Formats: sequence, structure tokens, C-alpha cells
Amino acid sequence: MVLQDMMNDEQWNARLAAIQNKERERTKRFMNAKQRSIGIDKDYLDRQIEEKRLIELEQKKEKLEDAENLKQLVRFLDCNEAAAQEAKQRSLDKIKQSLAEQVKQPRNNALGKDGPINLTDCGPSSLQYFSGEDRAHELRKKAQQEQVKMWCAEDMVAKKKALDAELRKEQEYANYVNEQDRIRYELEEIAQRRREEDSKQRQLENLEYARQARQRLENDMMADSEAQRLQSYYLQTCPLLTEDVRSPVSSVNTGHRIRPDHFKGFQKEQMKQLYEENDAAVRQKHELFAQEAENEANWARYNAELINKMQELEEAKQRMAVEENRVHREILARQKQELDNRKAEMERERVPGIGPEFFARFGRSCR
Repeated sequence: MVLQDMMNDEQWNARLAAIQNKERERTKRFMNAKQRSIGIDKDYLDRQIEEKRLIELEQKKEKLEDAENLKQLVRFLDCNEAAAQEAKQRSLDKIKQSLAEQVKQPRNNALGKDGPINLTDCGPSSLQYFSGEDRAHELRKKAQQEQVKMWCAEDMVAKKKALDAELRKEQEYANYVNEQDRIRYELEEIAQRRREEDSKQRQLENLEYARQARQRLENDMMADSEAQRLQSYYLQTCPLLTEDVRSPVSSVNTGHRIRPDHFKGFQKEQMKQLYEENDAAVRQKHELFAQEAENEANWARYNAELINKMQELEEAKQRMAVEENRVHREILARQKQELDNRKAEMERERVPGIGPEFFARFGRSCR
């Protein structure tokens, strides 16, 4: 029973530790500004209600189990006590029967049922102490039963106190969460009003900026139009751009001398000459490009022919090397055959064979 209570205490402590860890995780999630959500966490509240319901069912189940265990303990103690009383009654009956039989005997020296021991009236056997005899058994058994009952009562009181403390903590935490949600809702409303005011202020500022931008654009367009008009008028009325191209020619000498400060452009003959010179330069450039392209093509053909010749020479060299290797292998094979024949001949000359005439010298058969 004590071991079962210890196991129940360990389970209760483990359950309390799990609940505390879960609450710490929830508080950590609420304090994390990147993950928390504004308002009521309905899913978590539903899970919390379901967990609370399961905890209450578990507590009821444990209470029923404790009550059943207590009833079993009481029945067990009652059965043990009844069995002890019955055994004690049987022992007393046996003692009474033995004493009655001893009294009936003529030479009986047995003592009576009560009274102090008188050594003059009884023998030395009255001083014997039988093994298994325990005079304080009933007192110790009753003390143990009282102690077990006291332990059960203390355990139930401690569990009730722990349950009350846990319920009180849950209520305090629920009040704390509600207060936190209320403050968060108020802060959210203040932040929402502030965001709306900032949005309206930014909208007014954007309208003002748009009006100023339109005004600047209109002013820039008017300034550009006026500048273009003045530039067009200047180009149409400027004397430097409207004079005759023959004006830079010096009036002193009608030949090659001109006035650079009155240059107004080339004449038609000069422009034609410039165009002809440019065309000649372009044709010369194209001819040079064609010549370079032809040189590149000739060089490419020369390189291709050179590469082909080098490849042919390399192939011929490889064929010659293959032929030389084949000839060398044949020569080596012939030399090896000759060497093998020479070794065989030397072996035959070194160890001559034994013929039939060798045994004929003894005058008897070889057997």
C-alpha cells in the first residue's frame, strides 16, 4: 500500500511538472512578440478546457481508486483481526481443555488459570518461553492499523491541499490571462486609432505633395515652352545663322583667304569634293578588309594543309613503329624457341638415358 501511494505521488508530481512546463511554454509564446497573436487564443482555451476536464476525470478516478484501496485495506485488516481472534480463541480453548484434563488427573501439578507463579507448586517447565509467543502482538497490530489510517488520512489531506492549490493557481492564471487580454485589447484599440490618425495625416500630406508636384510640372512645362519659343525665334532671327555661306570669303582676295569669324558652312562644290574623298576612303578601307580576309583565308588553308601533313606523318610513324614492334616480337619468339631447343639438347646430353644393354651386362634380368 505504501509503495502504491509512493507511485501515485510520483505520478502526481510528474503530472504537475508537465502542467507547469506547458504553462511556461504558453507564457513564453505569449511573451514572444514575433509569434503571439492579438486577442483570445480560442484553440488554446479549448485545449485547456479539454485538459482540465480530463484532469478532473483523472482526479475523480484516483479518488475512487483511493476509496476502493482504503476499503480493501479496512477489509484486509478486519479479516486479519478476525483470523487472529479466531486463532486466539482456538488457542484459549485448547488451553482450557488441556487444563481441564490436567485437573481431572489424580497427580496433576498444573497451575490454575490465573495467579502468580509459585515454584513450590509447579515445576521448572513453567519458566519456559515458547518461540512465536508475542504478548504485545495485539497492541502493535492496533498501533500499525492506526498508523496506516493516519497515513491514508494525511495523504488524502495533502492531495486535497495540492488540488486546491492547483485550482487556485489555475484561477489566478485565468484571471491574469483575462486581464492581459483586456489590456492587450485596449492597447490594440489605441494603436488602431493612432494608425487611423496617421493614415489620415499621411493622406492629407500626399494630397498636398501631389498638388505641389502638379504645380511644379505645369511650371516646368510652361518654362520649357517659353524656352523653345525663344530658341526658335533666335534661330530664325540670328544673323550668324541666316547669312550667305559666301560671306566668310575675304573681299581683299577672291582666292583662298576666308574670314573664320564669318564661316557659315561649305559651298556645294566643297561638299561634293568632301563626299568624293569620303567615298574613296571607304572604298580603300573595304579593299583593305577584303585583302586581310583573303590573307586570313590563305593562312587558314596553309595551316589546314600543314596539320593534315603532320597527321599523315604521325600515322606513318605509328605504322612503322607497329611494324618494327611486330618484327621485334618475331625475332624474340625465334630466339626464345632456339634457346628452349638448346636447353633441351643440353639437358639430354647431360643426363643420358639407360638402355637395355645396361642390364645385359649383369647376366640376369632386371627384375
